[in-house]
Amino acid sequence: MESFLIAVNAVVPFILYMAYGYLFRHLGYGDDVFYKRLNALVFRAFFPLLMFNNLYTANLDFQSNARLVGFFLILLLSIILMTTILVPRFLKDPRRIPVMNQSVWRSNTLMFAYPLAVTMYGDEAGALASIIIASMVPVYNVVAVCLFTYYSHDQNTHVNIKKLVRDIITNPLIVGALVGALFKFLGIHLPGAVEKPITAFASMTTPVAIFILGATLELPEIKKNLPYIFSALSLKLIIVPAIVIAVAYTFGLRKQELFLCFILYATPVANAAYAMAENMGGDGELQGQILAFSSVLSIVTLFFWIMGAHQVGLF
Repeated sequence: MESFLIAVNAVVPFILYMAYGYLFRHLGYGDDVFYKRLNALVFRAFFPLLMFNNLYTANLDFQSNARLVGFFLILLLSIILMTTILVPRFLKDPRRIPVMNQSVWRSNTLMFAYPLAVTMYGDEAGALASIIIASMVPVYNVVAVCLFTYYSHDQNTHVNIKKLVRDIITNPLIVGALVGALFKFLGIHLPGAVEKPITAFASMTTPVAIFILGATLELPEIKKNLPYIFSALSLKLIIVPAIVIAVAYTFGLRKQELFLCFILYATPVANAAYAMAENMGGDGELQGQILAFSSVLSIVTLFFWIMGAHQVGLF
């Protein structure tokens, strides 16, 4: 029940941010053009600072957990490879392929996975979760940027590799992450007067991004996307977590480590997924709908997953 309440507390702010945006839009504040420009501003000005701050302030100790981190990264890359191969076989719309792809494996680790780890197994599990999350989030972002950049190009023409690479390395999220990693590993410390506004801007990113999502969410349009939403949520919240548990258990992970592996895939789609889809040529409408529904439905699925796994002695 405590884990269920953690999931509820994690998703309620998300719903309020979104509802606030939806309310203001329907009160007549701003139109499509305004919110698209605001979304682009958040993506280019705020998300780089969020990525920088996450790595700059991270407490990293990869050496003592190198084997476990390696397993988690191999598992993540294997799932990414499978979705990259399989999704285009079922979808032909290049705007939807990267959306469906990242919706399977890109999770909201900070708002859901981390607090659930602490709730279930304490601060030690939280520290381990932080290390694993710090190693996986850059992979999320790099792969997602690569996918959106690739599918934003005309698939019927020859791909310009130089332009593709340039578009990837100049992406705002990648730039922010690279600079943050550089400062972290070189031991560069910013003055407090500089750190404070960076932290403030980073803290604003998620509320503002989800506010924009709510303002641009068109409920009547959900019907046409229901098959895609249902497929994405079935994979994200049920099928992939089941596969991950089976694989991790086979490789000897138990209790705390098995739970950490599970929550990295059973939690909702990451908030940054919407901003990326909207600003990089993807189907932002579909991504926003998947993000919203995954956040709400995960409360129920997480509760039953945790309760069932605990009953059979897995967690």
